[in-house]
Amino acid sequence: MHSRILRFGFIAIVLILTYGFIAYEIIRFEELKSFEFGFLLKKTSSYLFLVVVFLLMILNWAIESYKWQILISPLQNIAFANSFKAVMAGVSVGVFTPNRVGEIGGRILFLEKGNRTAGAFASAIGSLAQFVATIFMGIFGFVMLLIIFPEKTQINPILNKSLAIILTAILVVLIWSYYNIKRIVPWLLRFSFFKKRENPFRAISQFSGKTSTTILALSILRYLVFSIQFFLLLRLFNVPISLVAGFVSISMTYLFMTIIPTTTLLELGLRGSMAILFIGLFSGNIIGIVLASIFLWIINIAIPAVAGTFYLVKSK
Repeated sequence: MHSRILRFGFIAIVLILTYGFIAYEIIRFEELKSFEFGFLLKKTSSYLFLVVVFLLMILNWAIESYKWQILISPLQNIAFANSFKAVMAGVSVGVFTPNRVGEIGGRILFLEKGNRTAGAFASAIGSLAQFVATIFMGIFGFVMLLIIFPEKTQINPILNKSLAIILTAILVVLIWSYYNIKRIVPWLLRFSFFKKRENPFRAISQFSGKTSTTILALSILRYLVFSIQFFLLLRLFNVPISLVAGFVSISMTYLFMTIIPTTTLLELGLRGSMAILFIGLFSGNIIGIVLASIFLWIINIAIPAVAGTFYLVKSK
């Protein structure tokens, strides 16, 4: 009875914080109030763009759900549909937590109790893979910026090269860590908390190189999906930007959003600021850039978070 009361209280708090935070983030942006959406509704292409972006949102989270299914397979076999529900519930919990770390808590609710700690570790491995993908694509975009658009970089050339070297060094360390999880686990097992769960942790750490590469490839594919979404929304809001310039600026936006620590209340503002900084190098349509950032957040985070609350309520 006591556990059921705690569970009900937890879900109630999550629902209040999720809906409250989403409403707060949307209401506080003046761009949404001042922008004339009438012209979008008159263009058939606008509906097509939005439909494609929504379909890509589903693909985005489907890829993440497949990743999660693979990651926890050494612990527990779950159907893809249940994996999708767990990921959506994770978005609901994560939406109001710093850097969305709460996603882990939402996902592991769908695992058996004995597997939840190791499941959190599996989720961390998946996050590391996504982080590696973001850093890799960001460095690639940064190098393209220096080579193809040197006139857009206002920083000292020495600082540009130094930043590229530092980011590359970080990437090398991350890739080594990702492919050598089994060497890190023995260090974790020195702590009694992890030692009590040694078998699940060792099972998670024994991914083959092929499986690890599959998870990383899915992370890169997911990155490309939400980058395409961003580019389409920029074009929807009349931000004139080429495909190459779009890739460069979007990859830089995601790179610095990833490496700069932030709180939930600042995330959407940071997303808009980074977009203005980098996409603004190629377009002066600041309102269009901000609106594209806001709509991407609404479509990729807010809507799945709302959907995830229904799965969260039904979780056992």
